[in-house]
Formats: sequence, structure tokens, C-alpha cells
Amino acid sequence: MLLPSQAAIRGRSIVLAAFVATLFLLGGCATGPRVVTPEPPPIPEGGDAVPEQNEIVLTDGTQLAANAPWGRIKIEAGPGLRRVYTWRDNRRGVILEPRNERFAGSMGIHYEGKPPVWEPAEGITQVDLEEGQRRFETVDDAMIWMQIRRLRYSYTNDGLVVGWKPKGDTLVVELWQFYIDGKKPTSLPGAEDSRFALGPVEVVPQRMSPVLVYSDGRTEPYIPPTTPTNDGNDDSSRTASSSQASNCNWFKNLFGNCADDASATDAADSVTAQGDSEAASQAAAAAAAANAAAASADANSAEAAEQEAAEAEDKAPKAEISAKVVNVRSGPGTSNDVVTQGKQGDSVVIRDEDGDWRYVEFSDGRKGWIADFLLDHED
Repeated sequence: MLLPSQAAIRGRSIVLAAFVATLFLLGGCATGPRVVTPEPPPIPEGGDAVPEQNEIVLTDGTQLAANAPWGRIKIEAGPGLRRVYTWRDNRRGVILEPRNERFAGSMGIHYEGKPPVWEPAEGITQVDLEEGQRRFETVDDAMIWMQIRRLRYSYTNDGLVVGWKPKGDTLVVELWQFYIDGKKPTSLPGAEDSRFALGPVEVVPQRMSPVLVYSDGRTEPYIPPTTPTNDGNDDSSRTASSSQASNCNWFKNLFGNCADDASATDAADSVTAQGDSEAASQAAAAAAAANAAAASADANSAEAAEQEAAEAEDKAPKAEISAKVVNVRSGPGTSNDVVTQGKQGDSVVIRDEDGDWRYVEFSDGRKGWIADFLLDHED
């Protein structure tokens, strides 16, 4: 039996190593991150049916969108006990729990704590959610109840009431249907029906931004390459492109497999290099038009957000200090430190409530807690 020579063994090893290296190179870029757009956060499947004894506001397959004092919120109902909340471009779902006994007069559905299917959203990891029906003898009773609550509400003339806010790591949302003397009201002071839209569910998944994913698993925000200026001296597009989407190996560059990862600006540069200046001009014009449209949309969005914030500020409850001098404390209680003082006649905006204490903001930006009996509330 003849054994292969050492030279033959070395030759076969070299061929095998070259073949494995080729497979590795063909599999993708050897170095550099990948641009990946994550999937939207998961939404739990539909929950059990709502028990007949529980009083809800939304029926299966309906949604409510409302411009509340803290901004726009959308609530999708169903299947069953599931509710999906969308706020500030975040969309998360929760299976609510039916109450077994009345809480503050309501026999509705609720959830408090960290839901099983939930991804953090801008630091929000927990929820405090309420949906139910509230019954009052008079309109005045209903208005007083809203004033002493810790939320600020938007509401309609027929008693549909929404309030929400982020509180630390918790999303607080309340959805109520008011009844006055056993019936839905027809008119409530300060109601704004135009701030509400009720209709069938329209599923709009959360918009996800692309990220750079490195081989070690870490991620970074992806910044698309910028469009070069017409003077031909702007290399920012080429630099951004080469550092993010074009970190491919020599093998893929040789056989053209990196073309899918190249940016639109790189394509325009390639056309220019081949002497087709007309195509490059068209590409630059299209990019400029897209940038102008994006800038216009951003401006409109910013203007709308500013207008919404101004409206919310106008609706914020206000009061005046009624005593000659009052202590403003770091927390709701006399055991907390005094951070500043106010004098009689000072106007304040009420930002939060805790029992008989109010968290207020002065016109000069000072903030702190004041006992409620020291305030004269504006109507």
C-alpha cells in the first residue's frame, strides 16, 4: 500500500483551506456591521372574553384615538380583554384583568404591574391601566371627581373620558364612560368632542428605525449617508457609506456582490465616474427633493407638536397662593425639605397631585409641593 507523500498532503490541505475561506467570504462581509431593521415589539394574543358583569367602554374591534393633555393616545380593543396602547410612536399590548368587586365605584377591567409580553419603551416597563364606567348623581359631582384626580383628562359631551401620563417607569392610562343619574350626559362643561375619534380598529405597527448590528452582538443607531453638494467637494456621503454599508471584503467587491449594500449616493458617484453626468444630476435632484419633503414634514410635525403642547398648557389647572407666605417642599408632606417659598397672589400651574398636596410650578420655573388648602383654584 502506497502512502501519500508529505508534499501531497500539504497540497491537499492548502486546497481545502482555500475552499473553506472562499465559502466564508461568499457568506457575507468578513468585517463591518450589518444594517438591520428590527421587527416591531410583540403584541400578546387576544385574551379571554370580558365577563358579563364587568363594565367596559370599548367593544371588540373598536379603537379610540384622543388628544389628551399629555399628548395623543390610541387604544385598540380586543379580542376579549386585550388592549393595545399607542403613545409617542410606541405601541404595546396588555391583557387586562376583570375586577371581581367594585373599585372606586367601577366594576371595570384593569392591569397594574409589568405585563408578561412587554418591551421597554422610552424607560416605560410597567403599567397602571383602568377601563370602566363611573356613575354620578350630578354633573358637578363628575367635574369635581376629575379635578381631584391625579390625571388631567380630555372628555366629550356624552361622557367619554381619557387621561394618561408617563409616571417614572410606569404608563398610567384611564378610560371611563361617565353616567349622570343613570344616563350618558348630553353636555359637560369644557368638553371637546373634536379631540376624539372612535371607530373600527386600524392596526398600524410601530415604525422601527434601522440599526447597525456588529459581529459581537452590539448595536448602534444607523445614520444614512448624506447627499453630496453640487460642488463635488463633499466627501461625507462617500465616507459614511464606506464606514457603514460598504465594509465588504475583496471577494465580494471583485464579483459585485456589494452592490446591494451600496447607498444611492454611491450609485450616483459611480455613474459620475463613468461619465454619465446627466444621470448623476437627476439622482442628486431626486435626493434634494426627498430631503426638502422630509424637512417640510419635520417642520409640520414640530409645529403640530408645539401647538398641541400649547393647548395642553392652556388646559393645565391653575391656582393662586392664598396665604401670606407658604413653604414649598421637595415632597408631599411637612417632613420634606423646604426648597423655596411663595407669597400671597403668586400664580402657579398644578402639575401633579398626591392626596391633599399639589405639585406646582411658578411662572419663574420654580417647582415644589404645596398643601392644597393654601391654594385658591381657578375655575
